[in-house]
Amino acid sequence: MKIIGTGFLTPEGRADANRFALELTPITDLVEKAINLCHKGLESVVVTEQQTDEERQRLISCVVLARLLEIGESMVVLAKGCFPVEVSVALRVFLDAYFIFGNVCKAPGFIPQYFGTDLRAREKLINAASKHKAALFEPINQYATAEVRKELGEDIASKNAEAFSSYGYAANVGCTELYDGMYRITSLAVHSMPRSLAGYVTEDANGSVTALIRGPQLGDIRERLLDLGCFLLNVRSAFDELFGLDSTAAILELRELLGVFDSVETETGAT
Repeated sequence: MKIIGTGFLTPEGRADANRFALELTPITDLVEKAINLCHKGLESVVVTEQQTDEERQRLISCVVLARLLEIGESMVVLAKGCFPVEVSVALRVFLDAYFIFGNVCKAPGFIPQYFGTDLRAREKLINAASKHKAALFEPINQYATAEVRKELGEDIASKNAEAFSSYGYAANVGCTELYDGMYRITSLAVHSMPRSLAGYVTEDANGSVTALIRGPQLGDIRERLLDLGCFLLNVRSAFDELFGLDSTAAILELRELLGVFDSVETETGAT
């Protein structure tokens, strides 16, 4: 087995990334326009009150949108560096926030449910730390007195707090197909499952590994960016509905342009 490439940070790696990134420029430009469209929506609204459920809904939608934009922007950076596996990882992270955003925009009542998951997360951390005596866990174990545990349990019961559930959030907004398809596929890269390692090697006709690739590749970056662009336009549409905005013309224009690239990729079978 031979090694192809010298990594991502060497002069050779950077040169390869720049060369590949040029091929992606038409798509990254469109995705950046979609990001900017969402950002313009965000900066056009003002949320001054946070007392009612509806006001909190609007506030949290802005915060989650900022989270989505940061993940999207990181995907563009990773794409330009030609990190195909990490682009898939970032898309999986994006989808978690995407499902949350959909629920936030759908109903004000989701906000307390969402924040209630923090109670369950605290409970899980405390229970996990109690199994260990190492110094790493000492601060948590000292904090988690019997009284703290009792108060936390009562808080969970009184608020009927549930654990975080990406699948449940996806189902609430009609995205079970997206979850069972793209979310599960990109999860392979998150967990470094065997199938996710295929992008690092080349094989011969017998399936034997002939080379290990150490450097920039295009992989399926194009497809992931197209997915990201479409999701961002959905996000802007939901944000518009919540705040009474209208960017329909801009959304349709970008959706058509993304669709052209999607059609070309499908017809050519490019990867």
